Amino acid sequence: MIEKQLMGLAEELDALTAAPAARRGPRCSVGALLETVDADTAASLHTVLDTASVSATAIAEALSRYGGTFTAYTVNRHRRRGKPNGCRCAR
Repeated sequence: MIEKQLMGLAEELDALTAAPAARRGPRCSVGALLETVDADTAASLHTVLDTASVSATAIAEALSRYGGTFTAYTVNRHRRRGKPNGCRCAR
């Protein structure tokens, strides 16, 4: 009887991993911007985000000059995407 219950549990747990993750909170503003800009701008933004020597503050200030509100915290959170303390954008 216990074996049968555990088989049901295993199937239910597998179903949880296959289900899409529930989105909590607002969308990442950096990720949203990346979806709206042209390919060249997106490539430049990806490059600067992956360049550790460029500060998050400098990136946030540059993005804010072209519309929207971006902070160094938002940029750093996007840089940590895929990690537990990062945003939910794909790596």
